[in-house]
Amino acid sequence: MQTFAGFPTRRNSLNFIRLVLAALVIVSHAWPIGGFGPDPQIGQFSLGSFAVAGFFALSGWLITQSRLSSELPSFLWRRFCRIYPGYFVALLVVAFVFAPIGAAITPGNYTIANGLQYTADNLAMYIRDWTVGTSLPDRAYQAWNGSLWTLFYEVACYFAIAFMVTLVGRNRVRVYVVTSLVVLTAAELTSSRAGVSLPYVAATFLGLAPFFFAGAVLYVMRAHIPLHAGYAGVAVVLTATVVGTGVNATLAALPIAYFCLWSGARLPTVCQCIGRHHDISYGTYIYAFPVQQLIALLHGASLGVGFYTTACIVMTLPLAALSWLAVEKPAQHWRGAFDKFPFVRNGYGVKRRSHVTA
Repeated sequence: MQTFAGFPTRRNSLNFIRLVLAALVIVSHAWPIGGFGPDPQIGQFSLGSFAVAGFFALSGWLITQSRLSSELPSFLWRRFCRIYPGYFVALLVVAFVFAPIGAAITPGNYTIANGLQYTADNLAMYIRDWTVGTSLPDRAYQAWNGSLWTLFYEVACYFAIAFMVTLVGRNRVRVYVVTSLVVLTAAELTSSRAGVSLPYVAATFLGLAPFFFAGAVLYVMRAHIPLHAGYAGVAVVLTATVVGTGVNATLAALPIAYFCLWSGARLPTVCQCIGRHHDISYGTYIYAFPVQQLIALLHGASLGVGFYTTACIVMTLPLAALSWLAVEKPAQHWRGAFDKFPFVRNGYGVKRRSHVTA
């Protein structure tokens, strides 16, 4: 039986899956931003939280793969080049394009100082300013880019896996990755059951990190885990059980990771082609929320949730493509900077084996 060791590193559908997950986030956010009520939810999962779980699971696989095939300086630099330029430009676009337009068409107020403050407050990827001064009217959902909050925790997971490999070495990292998943899940279950009041950052990290480490476990144990449709079906049943019973969502971490990665290996060829050369999933994620906010301010939601959601997706995709072509893709050329240093040329740097833009 084929295992995850045979996962197709060149011909897979992971970028397509991430684009679908980004679209699910748009659908989920259409309700609160458009004024239709809370996100549709079953148990502890909304469409948005399920999509974020999938994002973290895929990142766990890809980032662990990247770290185990490169040295720490090169790994950190490559992650910076993939995430931060697009994030920084998105901050600027919200601060100096979306916010002033929003204030101009509503009773909101905007100044250049508000835009500068928003950018400065959020430079470290931990969102402290959501509204760019008072550029949003009182009737609006009070955030210009509510999706960005997850990036801080994703980057925290990057650092966790990066330094774990450094501290324990590649040969021993498998047991530490598996142990991390068990400990994080147990900590989340225990704190939830006992009603322990943790600091917000710690509680949020505990809720998200198990999904990342589930993907990491599948990678480090890939030679021993079957890649089979039957197991994917079991993963769906287990996820549905967690959702339907309303138990702690982190219990679905491994099933969600398994199904997402199995889908990445088994979806048809047409899905493999989408995003192979132009990965707009990240741009879709970081620009959808302000697009949704602006369309809502223009009363686009008054035509119904179906029209509103469709319009948001259609209007987000060009911005996502522009982000990829003008910012993210050019930034990928910077990733090779560490390859020019002697310690890398002497064999410490190993080329990544996957086309997926992790």
